[in-house]
Amino acid sequence: MFDKLSQFNAIDIVTANLISNNKELVESGSLLAYLEHIKNIFLEIEESTTLTAFDELHLLGVTRKEIKAKFDKLYSSVKKDQKLQPIDFLALGELIGELNALSRYSKSLMYHQGVSLRNKKVAKVRELKTLTYKRVAKELYQIVSAKKAYNIFDAWAVVSSIDLLLRLYLNPKLVISEHKATQSLAKYIGVNLSKGKRSQEQLKQRDIVFSYLEKHFACDCTTLYQSFFDSGYQDINGIANTEEDRRLTLAYSVVDKLIKLKAFQSLKPNISLDVLVDKILKGLAKKFRISAFDDYTEAIYISCLYVKIPNYEAFYYQNNRLHKDLKSTQNSKLDEMIFNAFNNTPFM
Repeated sequence: MFDKLSQFNAIDIVTANLISNNKELVESGSLLAYLEHIKNIFLEIEESTTLTAFDELHLLGVTRKEIKAKFDKLYSSVKKDQKLQPIDFLALGELIGELNALSRYSKSLMYHQGVSLRNKKVAKVRELKTLTYKRVAKELYQIVSAKKAYNIFDAWAVVSSIDLLLRLYLNPKLVISEHKATQSLAKYIGVNLSKGKRSQEQLKQRDIVFSYLEKHFACDCTTLYQSFFDSGYQDINGIANTEEDRRLTLAYSVVDKLIKLKAFQSLKPNISLDVLVDKILKGLAKKFRISAFDDYTEAIYISCLYVKIPNYEAFYYQNNRLHKDLKSTQNSKLDEMIFNAFNNTPFM
Protein backbone atom coordinates (compact mmCIF):
# COMPACT_ATOMS: atom_id res chain seq x y z
CA MET A 1 0.00 0.00 0.00
CA PHE A 2 1.66 3.19 -1.19
CA ASP A 3 -0.95 5.66 0.05
CA LYS A 4 0.74 6.09 3.42
CA LEU A 5 2.28 9.14 5.06
CA SER A 6 4.78 6.76 6.70
CA GLN A 7 6.54 6.57 3.31
CA PHE A 8 7.28 10.25 3.65
CA ASN A 9 9.35 10.22 6.84
CA ALA A 10 11.88 12.88 5.79
CA ILE A 11 9.53 15.70 6.91
CA ASP A 12 7.47 15.99 10.08
CA ILE A 13 4.04 16.10 8.43
CA VAL A 14 2.19 16.82 11.68
CA THR A 15 3.96 20.14 12.25
CA ALA A 16 4.13 21.30 8.63
CA ASN A 17 2.50 24.70 8.17
CA LEU A 18 0.07 23.41 5.61
CA ILE A 19 -1.27 20.55 7.72
CA SER A 20 -4.41 21.34 9.66
CA ASN A 21 -5.02 20.38 13.24
CA ASN A 22 -7.58 17.94 11.91
CA LYS A 23 -7.08 14.87 14.08
CA GLU A 24 -8.79 12.57 11.59
CA LEU A 25 -6.48 13.67 8.77
CA VAL A 26 -3.36 13.06 10.83
CA GLU A 27 -4.51 9.70 12.21
CA SER A 28 -5.65 8.43 8.81
CA GLY A 29 -2.04 8.37 7.64
CA SER A 30 -3.34 8.79 4.12
CA LEU A 31 -1.01 10.53 1.68
CA LEU A 32 -3.92 10.97 -0.73
CA ALA A 33 -6.01 12.69 1.93
CA TYR A 34 -3.06 14.95 2.69
CA LEU A 35 -2.68 15.84 -0.99
CA GLU A 36 -6.42 16.59 -1.14
CA HIS A 37 -5.87 18.93 1.80
CA ILE A 38 -2.98 20.65 -0.01
CA LYS A 39 -5.15 20.94 -3.13
CA ASN A 40 -7.86 22.78 -1.18
CA ILE A 41 -5.30 25.14 0.33
CA PHE A 42 -3.86 25.85 -3.11
CA LEU A 43 -7.34 26.67 -4.42
CA GLU A 44 -7.92 29.04 -1.49
CA ILE A 45 -4.64 30.81 -2.24
CA GLU A 46 -5.54 31.12 -5.92
CA GLU A 47 -8.92 32.65 -5.07
CA SER A 48 -7.56 35.18 -2.60
CA THR A 49 -4.11 36.13 -3.89
CA THR A 50 -3.42 39.18 -5.99
CA LEU A 51 0.10 38.05 -6.88
CA THR A 52 0.93 38.25 -10.58
CA ALA A 53 3.20 35.81 -12.44
CA PHE A 54 5.92 38.49 -12.28
CA ASP A 55 5.50 38.77 -8.50
CA GLU A 56 5.77 35.00 -8.16
CA LEU A 57 8.96 34.79 -10.21
CA HIS A 58 10.45 37.87 -8.56
CA LEU A 59 9.61 36.87 -4.99
CA LEU A 60 9.55 33.07 -5.15
CA GLY A 61 11.39 32.05 -8.30
CA VAL A 62 8.47 29.78 -9.18
CA THR A 63 4.97 30.35 -10.54
CA ARG A 64 1.64 28.89 -9.45
CA LYS A 65 1.50 27.16 -12.83
CA GLU A 66 4.72 25.28 -12.09
CA ILE A 67 3.57 24.44 -8.56
CA LYS A 68 0.28 23.09 -9.92
CA ALA A 69 2.11 20.93 -12.46
CA LYS A 70 4.22 19.37 -9.69
CA PHE A 71 1.16 18.80 -7.57
CA ASP A 72 -0.85 17.23 -10.40
CA LYS A 73 2.01 14.78 -11.13
CA LEU A 74 2.27 13.68 -7.51
CA TYR A 75 -1.48 13.50 -7.06
CA SER A 76 -1.88 11.37 -10.17
CA SER A 77 0.82 8.93 -8.99
CA VAL A 78 -0.76 8.46 -5.57
CA LYS A 79 -4.24 8.22 -7.06
CA LYS A 80 -3.07 5.36 -9.34
CA ASP A 81 -1.45 3.69 -6.31
CA GLN A 82 1.93 3.83 -7.99
CA LYS A 83 5.06 3.31 -5.93
CA LEU A 84 6.70 6.64 -5.24
CA GLN A 85 10.44 7.10 -5.66
CA PRO A 86 12.57 9.04 -3.15
CA ILE A 87 12.73 11.93 -5.59
CA ASP A 88 8.91 12.11 -5.51
CA PHE A 89 8.96 12.62 -1.77
CA LEU A 90 11.60 15.32 -2.14
CA ALA A 91 9.31 16.94 -4.70
CA LEU A 92 6.48 16.83 -2.16
CA GLY A 93 8.66 18.52 0.45
CA GLU A 94 9.64 21.15 -2.10
CA LEU A 95 5.98 21.62 -2.99
CA ILE A 96 5.07 22.20 0.65
CA GLY A 97 7.81 24.82 0.97
CA GLU A 98 6.75 26.60 -2.20
CA LEU A 99 3.11 26.67 -1.16
CA ASN A 100 4.05 27.96 2.28
CA ALA A 101 6.10 30.74 0.69
CA LEU A 102 3.30 31.53 -1.76
CA SER A 103 0.81 31.73 1.09
CA ARG A 104 3.06 34.03 3.14
CA TYR A 105 3.77 36.41 0.27
CA SER A 106 0.11 36.44 -0.73
CA LYS A 107 -1.01 37.31 2.81
CA SER A 108 1.71 39.95 3.10
CA LEU A 109 0.65 41.56 -0.17
CA MET A 110 -3.01 41.49 0.82
CA TYR A 111 -2.16 43.09 4.16
CA HIS A 112 -0.19 45.92 2.60
CA GLN A 113 -2.86 46.46 -0.05
CA GLY A 114 -5.46 46.59 2.73
CA VAL A 115 -3.41 49.25 4.54
CA SER A 116 -3.10 51.17 1.28
CA LEU A 117 -6.86 51.02 0.67
CA ARG A 118 -7.58 52.20 4.21
CA ASN A 119 -5.15 55.07 3.77
CA LYS A 120 -6.82 56.03 0.50
CA LYS A 121 -10.22 55.91 2.17
CA VAL A 122 -9.03 58.14 5.01
CA ALA A 123 -7.53 60.55 2.48
CA LYS A 124 -10.82 60.57 0.57
CA VAL A 125 -12.74 61.36 3.76
CA ARG A 126 -10.40 64.22 4.63
CA GLU A 127 -10.62 65.55 1.10
CA LEU A 128 -14.42 65.46 1.15
CA LYS A 129 -14.62 67.10 4.59
CA THR A 130 -12.30 69.89 3.42
CA LEU A 131 -14.24 70.36 0.19
CA THR A 132 -17.57 70.41 2.07
CA TYR A 133 -16.26 73.03 4.50
CA LYS A 134 -15.18 75.22 1.58
CA ARG A 135 -18.49 74.77 -0.23
CA VAL A 136 -20.44 75.84 2.85
CA ALA A 137 -18.15 78.87 3.21
CA LYS A 138 -18.69 79.80 -0.43
CA GLU A 139 -22.46 79.53 -0.07
CA LEU A 140 -22.44 81.80 2.97
CA TYR A 141 -20.10 84.24 1.22
CA GLN A 142 -22.51 84.54 -1.69
CA ILE A 143 -25.40 85.17 0.73
CA VAL A 144 -23.47 87.91 2.57
CA SER A 145 -22.23 89.49 -0.66
CA ALA A 146 -25.77 89.73 -1.95
CA LYS A 147 -26.73 91.96 0.99
CA LYS A 148 -26.35 95.64 0.13
CA ALA A 149 -25.22 96.44 3.66
CA TYR A 150 -22.19 94.14 3.33
CA ASN A 151 -21.26 94.01 -0.37
CA ILE A 152 -18.71 96.80 0.04
CA PHE A 153 -17.08 95.18 3.06
CA ASP A 154 -13.49 93.99 2.86
CA ALA A 155 -13.22 90.40 1.58
CA TRP A 156 -11.05 89.35 4.52
CA ALA A 157 -13.68 90.55 7.00
CA VAL A 158 -16.38 88.46 5.32
CA VAL A 159 -14.32 85.29 4.78
CA SER A 160 -12.79 85.31 8.26
CA SER A 161 -16.21 85.86 9.88
CA ILE A 162 -17.57 82.84 7.98
CA ASP A 163 -14.60 80.72 9.07
CA LEU A 164 -15.17 81.84 12.66
CA LEU A 165 -18.87 80.94 12.50
CA LEU A 166 -18.18 77.46 11.15
CA ARG A 167 -15.52 76.78 13.79
CA LEU A 168 -17.91 77.77 16.54
CA TYR A 169 -21.06 76.02 15.35
CA LEU A 170 -19.97 72.96 13.36
CA ASN A 171 -18.80 69.87 15.19
CA PRO A 172 -15.02 70.21 15.81
CA LYS A 173 -14.44 66.96 13.88
CA LEU A 174 -15.84 68.55 10.72
CA VAL A 175 -13.74 71.72 10.59
CA ILE A 176 -10.52 72.10 8.61
CA SER A 177 -7.09 72.99 9.95
CA GLU A 178 -6.97 76.54 11.24
CA HIS A 179 -3.56 77.18 9.67
CA LYS A 180 -4.08 79.51 6.68
CA ALA A 181 -7.76 78.55 6.61
CA THR A 182 -8.95 82.03 5.66
CA GLN A 183 -6.56 82.20 2.68
CA SER A 184 -7.60 78.70 1.60
CA LEU A 185 -11.30 79.60 1.73
CA ALA A 186 -10.71 82.87 -0.14
CA LYS A 187 -8.86 81.00 -2.90
CA TYR A 188 -11.72 78.51 -3.25
CA ILE A 189 -14.34 81.28 -3.25
CA GLY A 190 -12.33 83.22 -5.82
CA VAL A 191 -11.55 86.44 -3.96
CA ASN A 192 -8.26 88.13 -3.19
CA LEU A 193 -7.39 89.13 0.35
CA SER A 194 -5.47 92.25 1.22
CA LYS A 195 -2.11 91.68 2.84
CA GLY A 196 -0.59 93.08 5.98
CA LYS A 197 -1.85 93.71 9.48
CA ARG A 198 -5.64 93.94 9.79
CA SER A 199 -7.01 97.41 10.46
CA GLN A 200 -9.55 98.32 13.11
CA GLU A 201 -12.06 98.91 10.31
CA GLN A 202 -11.58 95.38 8.98
CA LEU A 203 -11.95 93.90 12.46
CA LYS A 204 -15.12 95.95 13.01
CA GLN A 205 -16.55 94.71 9.68
CA ARG A 206 -15.74 91.12 10.63
CA ASP A 207 -17.66 91.50 13.92
CA ILE A 208 -20.66 92.98 12.10
CA VAL A 209 -20.80 90.16 9.53
CA PHE A 210 -20.27 87.54 12.24
CA SER A 211 -23.21 88.91 14.25
CA TYR A 212 -25.41 88.70 11.15
CA LEU A 213 -24.29 85.14 10.36
CA GLU A 214 -24.66 83.97 13.95
CA LYS A 215 -28.18 85.32 14.12
CA HIS A 216 -29.37 83.74 10.88
CA PHE A 217 -27.10 80.74 10.12
CA ALA A 218 -25.83 79.29 13.42
CA CYS A 219 -28.13 76.29 12.90
CA ASP A 220 -28.41 76.31 9.12
CA CYS A 221 -24.66 75.96 8.57
CA THR A 222 -24.93 72.34 9.76
CA THR A 223 -27.83 71.66 7.39
CA LEU A 224 -25.79 73.17 4.56
CA TYR A 225 -22.82 71.01 5.53
CA GLN A 226 -24.85 67.81 5.44
CA SER A 227 -26.39 68.72 2.08
CA PHE A 228 -23.01 69.38 0.48
CA PHE A 229 -21.43 66.35 2.16
CA ASP A 230 -24.13 64.05 0.75
CA SER A 231 -23.65 65.61 -2.68
CA GLY A 232 -19.90 65.08 -2.46
CA TYR A 233 -20.44 61.45 -1.49
CA GLN A 234 -22.48 60.95 -4.64
CA ASP A 235 -19.86 62.69 -6.80
CA ILE A 236 -17.08 60.44 -5.48
CA ASN A 237 -18.92 57.11 -5.33
CA GLY A 238 -21.40 57.57 -8.16
CA ILE A 239 -24.32 56.67 -5.87
CA ALA A 240 -26.51 58.71 -3.60
CA ASN A 241 -25.91 58.46 0.11
CA THR A 242 -28.88 56.96 1.91
CA GLU A 243 -30.76 59.58 3.90
CA GLU A 244 -30.83 57.42 6.98
CA ASP A 245 -29.82 53.92 7.93
CA ARG A 246 -31.17 51.71 10.67
CA ARG A 247 -28.38 52.63 13.06
CA LEU A 248 -29.19 56.33 12.73
CA THR A 249 -32.87 55.56 13.27
CA LEU A 250 -31.90 53.83 16.50
CA ALA A 251 -29.83 56.86 17.54
CA TYR A 252 -32.80 59.17 16.90
CA SER A 253 -35.02 56.93 19.05
CA VAL A 254 -32.48 57.15 21.86
CA VAL A 255 -32.34 60.94 21.58
CA ASP A 256 -36.15 61.05 21.74
CA LYS A 257 -36.11 58.99 24.95
CA LEU A 258 -33.20 60.91 26.41
CA ILE A 259 -34.70 64.40 26.11
CA LYS A 260 -37.89 63.24 27.87
CA LEU A 261 -35.96 62.36 31.01
CA LYS A 262 -36.25 64.87 33.88
CA ALA A 263 -32.63 64.17 34.77
CA PHE A 264 -31.54 65.19 31.27
CA GLN A 265 -33.67 68.33 31.31
CA SER A 266 -32.06 69.45 34.57
CA LEU A 267 -28.60 68.73 33.21
CA LYS A 268 -29.30 70.11 29.73
CA PRO A 269 -27.94 73.65 30.29
CA ASN A 270 -24.48 72.15 30.90
CA ILE A 271 -24.44 69.84 27.85
CA SER A 272 -23.20 71.35 24.59
CA LEU A 273 -24.33 69.88 21.30
CA ASP A 274 -20.91 68.52 20.30
CA VAL A 275 -20.57 66.66 23.63
CA LEU A 276 -24.05 65.18 23.29
CA VAL A 277 -23.44 64.05 19.70
CA ASP A 278 -20.08 62.52 20.61
CA LYS A 279 -21.61 60.52 23.46
CA ILE A 280 -24.56 59.38 21.33
CA LEU A 281 -22.11 58.11 18.68
CA LYS A 282 -20.05 56.27 21.30
CA GLY A 283 -23.20 54.70 22.72
CA LEU A 284 -24.33 53.70 19.22
CA ALA A 285 -20.96 52.09 18.46
CA LYS A 286 -21.06 50.22 21.77
CA LYS A 287 -24.58 49.01 20.96
CA PHE A 288 -23.17 47.33 17.85
CA ARG A 289 -20.10 46.10 19.72
CA ILE A 290 -17.54 48.05 17.73
CA SER A 291 -14.89 50.42 19.09
CA ALA A 292 -15.81 53.26 16.72
CA PHE A 293 -17.26 54.03 13.28
CA ASP A 294 -14.95 54.67 10.38
CA ASP A 295 -14.20 58.33 9.58
CA TYR A 296 -16.57 58.44 6.63
CA THR A 297 -19.55 57.06 8.55
CA GLU A 298 -18.70 59.21 11.55
CA ALA A 299 -18.76 62.39 9.44
CA ILE A 300 -22.18 61.46 8.04
CA TYR A 301 -23.59 60.60 11.48
CA ILE A 302 -22.25 63.79 13.08
CA SER A 303 -23.80 66.03 10.43
CA CYS A 304 -27.12 64.13 10.62
CA LEU A 305 -27.29 64.32 14.41
CA TYR A 306 -26.41 68.01 14.41
CA VAL A 307 -29.43 68.61 12.19
CA LYS A 308 -31.81 66.17 13.89
CA ILE A 309 -31.21 66.76 17.61
CA PRO A 310 -32.64 70.33 17.55
CA ASN A 311 -35.82 68.82 16.07
CA TYR A 312 -36.18 66.72 19.22
CA GLU A 313 -34.90 69.35 21.66
CA ALA A 314 -35.52 72.98 20.64
CA PHE A 315 -32.98 74.14 23.22
CA TYR A 316 -30.21 73.27 20.73
CA TYR A 317 -31.49 75.52 17.95
CA GLN A 318 -29.87 78.60 19.42
CA ASN A 319 -28.35 77.47 22.70
CA ASN A 320 -25.36 75.37 23.76
CA ARG A 321 -23.84 74.83 20.35
CA LEU A 322 -20.52 76.07 21.73
CA HIS A 323 -18.31 73.53 23.46
CA LYS A 324 -18.60 73.07 27.22
CA ASP A 325 -16.72 70.65 29.45
CA LEU A 326 -18.91 68.70 31.83
CA LYS A 327 -17.89 68.17 35.42
CA SER A 328 -16.95 64.58 36.26
CA THR A 329 -20.20 63.92 38.14
CA GLN A 330 -22.28 65.45 35.32
CA ASN A 331 -20.29 63.48 32.76
CA SER A 332 -20.92 60.19 34.56
CA LYS A 333 -24.61 61.00 34.95
CA LEU A 334 -24.99 61.71 31.20
CA ASP A 335 -23.10 58.52 30.31
CA GLU A 336 -25.44 56.51 32.52
CA MET A 337 -28.56 58.09 30.98
CA ILE A 338 -27.33 57.40 27.43
CA PHE A 339 -26.33 53.83 28.32
CA ASN A 340 -29.77 53.12 29.80
CA ALA A 341 -31.52 54.73 26.81
CA PHE A 342 -29.61 52.50 24.37
CA ASN A 343 -30.08 49.48 26.59
CA ASN A 344 -33.85 50.03 26.68
CA THR A 345 -34.20 50.73 22.95
CA PRO A 346 -34.42 47.58 20.81
CA PHE A 347 -32.77 47.52 17.38
CA MET A 348 -35.51 46.85 14.88
